[in-house]
Amino acid sequence: MDDATQLWGGVGLIVVGALVLFAPLVLEFTYTTLLLSAAVLVLAAGSVLIGLSRRGRAV
Repeated sequence: MDDATQLWGGVGLIVVGALVLFAPLVLEFTYTTLLLSAAVLVLAAGSVLIGLSRRGRAV
């Protein structure tokens, strides 16, 4: 995968994960535990993609 694709894919996953993380609080969805678990996994995947891209590294 290209570095830019990894970086922006990770950013997209973090945005989607954040939306899913806070959606049950705003919209009162059912299956809140499953949605929160999925959101945490999506946030972790986005963080891994950003961390593995050379453009997103802090060092």
